[in-house]
Amino acid sequence: MNAASHGRRPRVNRKGLAALLALGFLAGCTTGGGTAAPTGGAGRAVALKFYDAQGHGTLLSPRRARAVTHGSGGSDSDALVDPRTLRVLDDFPLYEDGPRLRFDLPGRGGPAALALNWPTDQGFSTVVVDNGGKGFTRGATVVFNHAAAQDAKRRLDEALALRPSYRRSARFTAAYRTAARELARADAADSDAGRGKHGQRALSAVDAAYGQLLEEYGPRARREHAPWTGVTVADGADPKRWAPLAGSLTRPDGWVRIVFDPDEDPVDPDDPRAPVPRRYREAVAAAHAAGLKVLGQPVDSAYANGSEHPELGTRAGYLARIKRYVDAFPDIEAWEIGNEVNGCWTDSRTTGGGDCTDRLLPPRDRMRHKVADAAAYVRKKRPEAAVVLTLYWQLGTDAARWSAFTWPRANLPRAVREDIDVVLLSSWIEDAPLGLAFDQVLTRLAADFPDQRVGLGELGYWNEDTSRFYWAFDEDDPAAARRRVARRYYAAALGYPSSVGGTFWWYFAQEMPGDAGLRAAVRGAR
Repeated sequence: MNAASHGRRPRVNRKGLAALLALGFLAGCTTGGGTAAPTGGAGRAVALKFYDAQGHGTLLSPRRARAVTHGSGGSDSDALVDPRTLRVLDDFPLYEDGPRLRFDLPGRGGPAALALNWPTDQGFSTVVVDNGGKGFTRGATVVFNHAAAQDAKRRLDEALALRPSYRRSARFTAAYRTAARELARADAADSDAGRGKHGQRALSAVDAAYGQLLEEYGPRARREHAPWTGVTVADGADPKRWAPLAGSLTRPDGWVRIVFDPDEDPVDPDDPRAPVPRRYREAVAAAHAAGLKVLGQPVDSAYANGSEHPELGTRAGYLARIKRYVDAFPDIEAWEIGNEVNGCWTDSRTTGGGDCTDRLLPPRDRMRHKVADAAAYVRKKRPEAAVVLTLYWQLGTDAARWSAFTWPRANLPRAVREDIDVVLLSSWIEDAPLGLAFDQVLTRLAADFPDQRVGLGELGYWNEDTSRFYWAFDEDDPAAARRRVARRYYAAALGYPSSVGGTFWWYFAQEMPGDAGLRAAVRGAR
């Protein structure tokens, strides 16, 4: 869980990070967050016309379009990405030029797609406009809503072709027909306003249909490995209460992710020779007694930079804690050797409020080395246990170096990947939405890690400790939305050949005992 998601710390303030980026405090990063002159040559700028998210056909000013992408308080989320790999080519490329927002194409001339946060009737998504899959290679004027709907509908049709066994439900069929009808109207419109209006309506319908496909197909998909249905326990939750419930919700393939929290250790957390707390032994025993397998997490990302426990900020101290817990629990089935490893807060000094700063940890103490050491140790010490690495889903909500598909390429060489069995994606959609991009992102994750199993790591929605920048499914009823998030994501994460599923709901012990709908969402995905 990231530094600000942790129950006693505020979520990382991405508005604060965007301000640092805008001021040039983070080396190698740029932003298009204000008015700027184009830097590309003639014919190298793409101008965007944004229409309202309600499908009324109202043209938005650049300022208003930006406000929509910010949700209820988020920062800029635009990025140019490689249309095939989703690697970030340029962060925050949009700039205001007269009545339009524009971006310049990369100087080397390769294709580029635009990704940003945008809402539909289903909530916010990462929306990728990739010009029919080819990316943009020359200047153009684009009606954003229409282009986004065309590209999303194309990806939906490709997804259907890859899932010939999917039996289309009435709900899916209704949404799909609406999408096709509205897109046809947008294509035939004689004005940009018409294209914007019907394009946005089509985008909402594609979002509804695509989500229905993933939710219905996931539990029935053929997979190469046994699935994992997971929950997370942290902060001293009583195993006598959570273990029986977790076992009944997730069997026959249930997992519990136990967070070994240094703040909760009754012994000196700075002494690597100290025994592990008794209550953790009781928790692991209770989980096994309930028929659950255990994913152990010795170091949550909130502590990885050493801001609260200085020893964890060092390479040696991090490995010492991994060793302490791995040695103490020979019967744990999997170990999360790095949590949200591409989060800026794991390699940066943070403020008291949890904001990342421009001060990085010393090179020897960066997460890439901590991950390599920990993976090698678990592989050698516990060869029968699965080695799990968790990435944090973000694309455009932080600098390029931290994005989910850029960081691994730069920091996980082949030798390290060979020691990793499972790669999970931690998703806090109120900070960085998935939505329409879910299938695109999970498919890309599997392609980037062809020798590993993939799935979702921790998941949660609109708790008191989270940002609430972006909403999903129901803007006015967070509890109802939370149930729909769980139902959709638990099921959809199972729908890929190399899936394990996972989806370790973070606030399981706090939220599920009193919410029958949330429990039903987990049961329904098995």
